[in-house]
Amino acid sequence: MGENRVGAWSWIPCLYFLEGLPNTVVMTVSVLFYTSLGMSATSAAALTSALYLPWAIKPFWSPLVDTVSTKRKWILACALAFALAFFSLSLSPFSENWTMLSIAGFWLLGISSATFDIASDGFYMLALSTQNQAFFVGIRNSFYRLSMIFGNGGLLYIAGFAGGKFGGEKWGWATAFFVCAIVSLIGFFWFSKYLPSPENLAAARKSPPLNEFFACFKKFFLRRGILLMMCYILFYRFAESQLCKIMPIFLKSEISEGGLGLSLETIGVIQGINAPIALLCGGILGGFLISKFGLEKCIVPMAFAMNLPNLLYLFLAIYLPQNLFFIGGCVFAEQFGYGLGFSSYMMYLIFASKGEFKTAFYAICTGFMALGLQLPGAVSGYLKDSFGFVGFFEIAMFATLVSFFATFCALKTLKDGGK
Repeated sequence: MGENRVGAWSWIPCLYFLEGLPNTVVMTVSVLFYTSLGMSATSAAALTSALYLPWAIKPFWSPLVDTVSTKRKWILACALAFALAFFSLSLSPFSENWTMLSIAGFWLLGISSATFDIASDGFYMLALSTQNQAFFVGIRNSFYRLSMIFGNGGLLYIAGFAGGKFGGEKWGWATAFFVCAIVSLIGFFWFSKYLPSPENLAAARKSPPLNEFFACFKKFFLRRGILLMMCYILFYRFAESQLCKIMPIFLKSEISEGGLGLSLETIGVIQGINAPIALLCGGILGGFLISKFGLEKCIVPMAFAMNLPNLLYLFLAIYLPQNLFFIGGCVFAEQFGYGLGFSSYMMYLIFASKGEFKTAFYAICTGFMALGLQLPGAVSGYLKDSFGFVGFFEIAMFATLVSFFATFCALKTLKDGGK
């Protein structure tokens, strides 16, 4: 397509905002949904980690997205599926079998979201030049993360406010999920108007046909330095994958239980006002620095920026401050560092996906990224229940060493050229 930067602004922010929303709801919001309706932290963390499976196995149907229809049509179909899944989730709290109905809604959301990821990321790489991909990596990551802030902030505020107004948490969650259904429909109509068409057919023809699917896998895993690449993809977010499950529970748990005792509305305000500003600044700065200095020079400093702010969570767990401005400042610092660190991670996935079948390769990379989130997240509830919040955050800080080791593995592949 050769889309220029001005035209790309009309679709990249919306595309990655909508890509991040289902991911956020399944990965983190679902934890509070289940715990607020009576499920234990251990069960909620294990269940919601299992719900993340579609993102881990999505490479197995990535050739279908590559070879059937166009990625633009897949994006539109998935946006409609989001609306249906969110609408079913809005009804689930009122059912006698609410657990099974909600699991079905989350699974539909997960499968359609994983498919949306394949189509949108492939569309991004086909639509933009390499230089523009680097320029927009911070923008796309920022809007992806903004959708996570909307989920962790705005939706929680809506759930808490509506629950207080309409008579209980069930009504609050129903309202929040209904809002998500409306957002998905708006995204569908926006894409119908602004998403470029047709796709770059010359680039699209490089995607593997179905009968070459296993050959594509073989070619990916026989690449030079693949073990070091996989180490980084799987373990860079080793600490974060544990933190993202427990942080909402920590913020909401009573002080007597070792938490900060915040209401859903307060959590929504903290994560929905200052965090987006920090995220945008960190993400945009990260993309600018990578485009100016290159990924090789940025990847290690950005790993420090992503992991060191986690010390703030340990401080909060030890001292349990009640000053909302101080708590908000800690969240601001963590989000800024995350925006920087995640920019280098996503640009590395693009680097690791280069080659003949870059769309399918990218789906494989993001599938293993999801697996790297799923497995540590599944045990985070057990660690929290066994060691308390302070012990859990100490373990999480120790886990950042794994992230640094993985970063130096990635640095070696960048120096070697990833051939």
